[in-house]
Amino acid sequence: MRAGIDSVEAAAVCQTRPWTDDLKVCPHTGVGEATNQTYRKDGSRIEAYKSRDKKCLCIVDDTLLYAIYSGHNGVRVADFALQKMAADLLLGQLNGRSTDEAVKDVIRQAFHAVEKGYIDSIDVELATRTALQMQLSDIDLGQYQISQEFGNVLQKLDKLKLELSVGSSAVLALIYQSKLYIGNIGNCRALLCKTDEFETLTVTQLSVDHNLCNEEEVLRLFRLGLEAQNFENWPLYSTRCIGNYLGKNGYKDCDFLSDASSDPVIFQPEIVGSVPITSACKFLVLMSSGLCRALHDLYPGDTCYGNRNLVQIIAEEFQMQSTLAGVAQSVVHRVVQLHHDAFMQQVDEERPAAFSNRDDITLLIRNFNYHLPNAFNNRKNSSRSFTSTTSASSSTTNSDSTPTNHSYGTEMDCSGMGTNVSVTSSERSENDNFPESKDERVKSYVDFSDYNRRVAEARKLGKLPPNMAFD
Repeated sequence: MRAGIDSVEAAAVCQTRPWTDDLKVCPHTGVGEATNQTYRKDGSRIEAYKSRDKKCLCIVDDTLLYAIYSGHNGVRVADFALQKMAADLLLGQLNGRSTDEAVKDVIRQAFHAVEKGYIDSIDVELATRTALQMQLSDIDLGQYQISQEFGNVLQKLDKLKLELSVGSSAVLALIYQSKLYIGNIGNCRALLCKTDEFETLTVTQLSVDHNLCNEEEVLRLFRLGLEAQNFENWPLYSTRCIGNYLGKNGYKDCDFLSDASSDPVIFQPEIVGSVPITSACKFLVLMSSGLCRALHDLYPGDTCYGNRNLVQIIAEEFQMQSTLAGVAQSVVHRVVQLHHDAFMQQVDEERPAAFSNRDDITLLIRNFNYHLPNAFNNRKNSSRSFTSTTSASSSTTNSDSTPTNHSYGTEMDCSGMGTNVSVTSSERSENDNFPESKDERVKSYVDFSDYNRRVAEARKLGKLPPNMAFD
């Protein structure tokens, strides 16, 4: 009898298992994850719900797709989007598309197909909701009497209301014909890390945050008759998403959106591309909405600073870990700990808590050619020593890897959506010639030209910090 039950359970699992799980996985990608947590003042943490994040890192022929879907109020939309989006991008739709606009159009159509497909899939819920509402509208009773006599109907309506509010943010990266394309909607984020002519690691946000930290989104909602107080409990509320029927067509039934003159939550993705993948491209970062929110909690009001600090942590973990999966998971662990520590600091200082929980976190890192000195292949063929020092963090020493000096500067370029993290590198082999005499000076192998250039620029602009010597 047990064997029969096991076979039924296995069949059920197979039916719900995403078809994308059978696709080839990109070996140049690492993923880190952490489930949501609610914090208690004694320092303990509990998981409030099952993870609502979904991810994809697939290869089909010469097309690579990376994506994160962050569900809110449930996982149904994220799960639907994961499978539908991959089907609409990886099964031949890009064949013969040779121009950027043609590829972007395929991505745009895939987003729209996901939205339409999901809305079509909730016809039963919408019909049931309408029938229950009509049933109550024909009753000539007061609210109290209705709540007493038709409590079961009200409970069904509340359950349907929650189901119809399920939505998902999404960010995807498509690599096709050696070019990078980005699509996003909602609160997920994409960062591209490159080196410039000074070997400085620059960070550019390629996605757009669709929330109340985005002034254009705030202005759009203001024009609809909604003001800041409508969202005082939803500072990072996603103003665009897949799904969330209640925030779109059904917004009149949503308390804090009902004053709007038109749909406050919209479906309008951002498509960026193409970005040529050159030797300057080091790695791509995709972040779930929960990770974006955690960075906002840690560095409120400064997206650039949050991005820069995340990339700084990633660069440090590249020097310490031996696999990309290890890099991504270690970065997530550090962000999770920083977030919890920040909460406990609020408790210790008896300050009003700015936050008391954390959403699901998913971090996807696609490496192009950023050095992973402790990787197995590097360790097997090398007996070099490694020294890493950071001006903004701790220094570490690892064996059997390439000596590299990393300095993370504080300069940021926040024009548009860019952020700069200064990462200056130089390498020295064990075969380099050292002076035989102890009195002979060792030639410096650390290149300070970038540092000197930046100091000169800051001095010229009058931006050097006071009471500090830079000569």
